[in-house]
Order: sequence, then structure tokens, then C-alpha cells
Amino acid sequence: MYFDKDASPRHIEGETVAVIGYGVQGKAFAANLRDSGVRLVVGNRDDEFRQAALADAFDVRSIAEAASAASIIILLIPDDAHPEVFAEHIAPHLRDGDLFVIAHGFSVRFGRITPPSGVDVALLAPKMFGKPIRQRYLEGSGVLSFLDVISDVSGRALHRVLAIAQAVGFTRYGVMPVSHVTETELDLFQEQFLTPLLIDGFRMAFELLAEADYEPVPALLDMYASGEMGEMMVEAATIGLYEVIEQQGSPTCRFGVERYLGTLLGQDVRDKGRRILDDIQGGGFVEALDQEAAADYPTLADYAAMYRSSELTKAHDQLRSALGSS
Repeated sequence: MYFDKDASPRHIEGETVAVIGYGVQGKAFAANLRDSGVRLVVGNRDDEFRQAALADAFDVRSIAEAASAASIIILLIPDDAHPEVFAEHIAPHLRDGDLFVIAHGFSVRFGRITPPSGVDVALLAPKMFGKPIRQRYLEGSGVLSFLDVISDVSGRALHRVLAIAQAVGFTRYGVMPVSHVTETELDLFQEQFLTPLLIDGFRMAFELLAEADYEPVPALLDMYASGEMGEMMVEAATIGLYEVIEQQGSPTCRFGVERYLGTLLGQDVRDKGRRILDDIQGGGFVEALDQEAAADYPTLADYAAMYRSSELTKAHDQLRSALGSS
């Protein structure tokens, strides 16, 4: 792990950093870098995010102009936009010795972009979304990040990316060396196996209770909407998944959990997880994603229509109404 003691701002002294994209991650990166005294420009197309960056008093330029002005470029736009934006607006302005930083390894792992041979390339992937990155920085803390030096032409890539990590606040918590291939595949597996498993578990629990004539809003609250389950997971991130039940659960809770732990998910679920991981590693997911994107993501629209009309969503609407929130 790398910490503050392993990084120094002197390694990027006199350099200009371009933050490409002013969305969820870009907004946090840019604010933290500026507060750390890093000279930077923001590159964004002409949309509401550009207007937000201007309102926040950043030096905002077109993506090509920002890339041309900087020796360190941090790409923080959605994965599906990487190939076109990189080829047309960034690659022509990369010079030998520049540092190109990605926050997710997807595009490099699957060959969507190929940085020039004379450029340093690194992964700096925070394991948290934008709001906590900014909030914890302001509180004097930070979030965990993965780091991989993919190409070190200058011999200074590690020092430079650690200086960026320190300026954003990541070295306050810890930066872990993890290859961009591993980071990509872990992230995709979490999104395609663990997250659907959790959502389906909550949905199934709610439906079982509704079928047994329990009132929907109290059922929703006890399943997850009170926030208790979320707080337990936050605690588990620090002390451990099993330990949080042992330390925070009553004997009744612990006995109830341990009575069925290991019995609800069988070999069939494990086999599905294995197939999902094989599909990610073998490129099948990328092919399916390409087809979906080419059709303008029709299954996402179908999914949105489904969940918006579900009884679970209706119950959550009732809860928000009862609490006076929108």
C-alpha cells in the first residue's frame, strides 16, 4: 500500500493537469486537485457539465484544448465515450513523456483505446463515487484507490501518479497496487453478479412478505429502506462481514443469521457466477455491451419501465410521501 509518506507534490511541480469530464468523478477530482494547489484545466464538451465547471470557477476548455495544454491527462468520462473522445480529441495532443491516467481499466483492458508508445499510462481507480471523494477530502481523510503503472516510459510514472493520488486525497487512506486487468474484471463482476444478487434478494424478500399480507411500507423499511442494512455494510467494510453480525447483532439476530447462512444460495448460483466471470474474461460481455449500445440501450429502458411499475417502487413512493420527501 502507498500512503502520504510515499508521495510528494514535487513530482508534478510545474505541470498542468487536465481533468477530462466534469461529471460525478471529474467534479470531485478537480475540486480536490485545485484545493491541493495543483495547476489544472477542465476539458468538457459544451453541455450542462461544462456550465457547472464554469460556475465553479474552473478554467474550462474544449477537450482537445485541455489535452493540448496539459502534460498530465486524467480521463473521467463514461467508458462508452472513450474510443471516440480519445482518438479525436486526446491522442493527437499527447506528447512523449506525458502521463495519461484512467480511472477504470475497461478501455485499455479490452483494447478500446491504445495510448501512444511514448506516453506514461497509469490506472488510478477510486473505490468510491464522487461525493465521498470530495467530502472525505474536506474532512481531512480520503478513500481507497487502486493503482497500476501500465506504461512507464519516463521512469517517473509511479511518482507522478502518486502525486496525483495524494492531491486528490487517496494516499490519506491508502493506495493499493492492482493491475488494470484485475481492476476491470473485479468491477464488472461486482456489477454483474453481486449487485443483481443483492437487488434480487431484497426484491424477493419484499414480494414474499407482500404475498403473506404484510403492509408494504413497514416491510420495505425492515428489509432495507430504514438504512440499518446499509449502516451494517459500512461497518462491515471496517471490521469484517462476519464480525459485524457478531459485534452488532443480538443473540436472537445472530442465531437467526447463522441458522440459514450458507443454505440459501446453492451450487446453481455459484455456477452462474462462474459463467458470468468467464463471460467477462473472455470478452462476451463486451460484445453484448457493443450490441446494446449500438441499439441505444433498449434493455435499460425496459428495465426502467419494469421497476418503476413494480410494487416495491410503489411502496417506496408511499414511504417518501409519508416522510415528506420527494
